[in-house]
Amino acid sequence: MMNKANAELPRVLVISIDGLGYNNWNRSGVPMPNLKKLAERGVEAGINSITPSATWAIHTSLVCGTYPRKHGVLGNWVVDRGTNQVGEHFGERMYPKEESVHGLTIYDAVKQIGGTTAALCWPKTWGATGLDFVIPECYEQELMEAGSTASLWRELVELGLPMHRYASWSKDHARGPMQDWLTTEIAKHLIWRHSPHLLLVHYLLPDSYQHDYGTHSEELDWSLTYIDERIGELLQELEASGGLEETYVVVMSDHGFADAARTFYPNVLFKQLGWFDEACPERSRVMAVSNGGSGYAYLLEPDPEEKEKLREQVRSRLRSVEGVRLLVEDDADFEKWGLPAGGEHSRFKPDFAFDMHLDWFVNFGHQGGEVTAERSKFTGMHGYFADRDEMKAFFVAAGPGIERGVRLPDIGLVDVAPTVASWFGIVIPDADGKKLMLGRRDGRSC
Repeated sequence: MMNKANAELPRVLVISIDGLGYNNWNRSGVPMPNLKKLAERGVEAGINSITPSATWAIHTSLVCGTYPRKHGVLGNWVVDRGTNQVGEHFGERMYPKEESVHGLTIYDAVKQIGGTTAALCWPKTWGATGLDFVIPECYEQELMEAGSTASLWRELVELGLPMHRYASWSKDHARGPMQDWLTTEIAKHLIWRHSPHLLLVHYLLPDSYQHDYGTHSEELDWSLTYIDERIGELLQELEASGGLEETYVVVMSDHGFADAARTFYPNVLFKQLGWFDEACPERSRVMAVSNGGSGYAYLLEPDPEEKEKLREQVRSRLRSVEGVRLLVEDDADFEKWGLPAGGEHSRFKPDFAFDMHLDWFVNFGHQGGEVTAERSKFTGMHGYFADRDEMKAFFVAAGPGIERGVRLPDIGLVDVAPTVASWFGIVIPDADGKKLMLGRRDGRSC
């Protein structure tokens, strides 16, 4: 039973469609009737994503309203200087939310004022204390179940939903439609049974199909229509509960995509130069990780004088690689891209960040002898720096007091959390983004 204060809080549904770029949102010929109808009764805009345009960093920025420099999730993969080993945010395999996300999230803030919060398949939510109901995005069943709300999991099993397949369906792109179907069924149950004030839902299929089939494929088009149908089911559930017109609905994406055809193997380069130890990588002097279309390089040399000599050599070598578009090293440049500078997040901060040309993919494997290759294991890629038009995401919002049928100028991805917070009458402290003015022209603002 909700108290009076709880009953007065709004309902907000936030949906992230992984990989649906602004260019594909605007492309004609792909049936997305539910999303287009939602845009007609609300506002739409392009979203300038963050650097790197990698899913786990982005979804942290979406709920924090800050760039990685503040929240500390620097990408899908990092190097952990505490162990000199690769660290993974991807798949919730390492670094639970409360140990790795710095700053207040929107769900933490809503929970603090007595609201009920929920998140499904949302990155960086394993162990999140600000969520009443959570099933994190994991690819191992045991890990997923350990990080999920036990009472919710039991309810879903009792309903007959195939919860024992959720993680494997999340991992296997071929079964992606089943995964997103199951996410929808769980979200419908949450709306009907628990009516959370804030519900975060993350769909995966368009991202998976672009990685596999590219940015102009029939498979992508099919996935967009499929996800539109699933969102239609959620909106119908809200309508059946009598709450659609009173609910703020945000549908957006995290990044766009580019087709990939070539590969850079930085650790093979470092291995050939004697800096990367293939037999014992943690003894390496230099190590790189990938965030798709960009990468980080870490100097692990313990001797300060030798480290500075090595820095010059690494800089020169990276600049000479054919596919590298941009190399970031100075604190001012790290700050410009929203990445940590100076001693910030020193455990995970790289010495270099490098962005590739759009058809390149960074593979941080170290086997073999090829430094570059005229092929890619993925057909489509993201993770590039956020100044690329191809990485632009999309945003649609509708709800009480929001203008109808209006196309806004581009917004920042970090603007989403402060805007959602404003509907609850709260402020995200130290946010990099700003509250969007989405109110009707009659003078109301929201």
